[in-house]
Amino acid sequence: MVNGRDRPGLLFELTRALTTLNLQISSAKISTYGEKVVDVFYVKDLFGHKVEHDRKLQDIRDHLVNVLAEPAQGTKATAARRRAALAPGCGG
Repeated sequence: MVNGRDRPGLLFELTRALTTLNLQISSAKISTYGEKVVDVFYVKDLFGHKVEHDRKLQDIRDHLVNVLAEPAQGTKATAARRRAALAPGCGG
């Protein structure tokens, strides 16, 4: 699960980060509440298996946090305003 502040292109950036990590998005539930997003991605590795390796899960978290921390294009919003929390077990 990904929680954060919405901005143009955020969904694309999140899904691009997941595919860059060689993950398959098997399904997603995308929700927006005003300026807040709560997106759930169900992902599998390239072989179609659940991601369970701690190192890989941490890598996924790190990439998604980086995407959420990037300032929106055309604004001077700070990363501190875009803090996001990733729910435990975001790998599958």
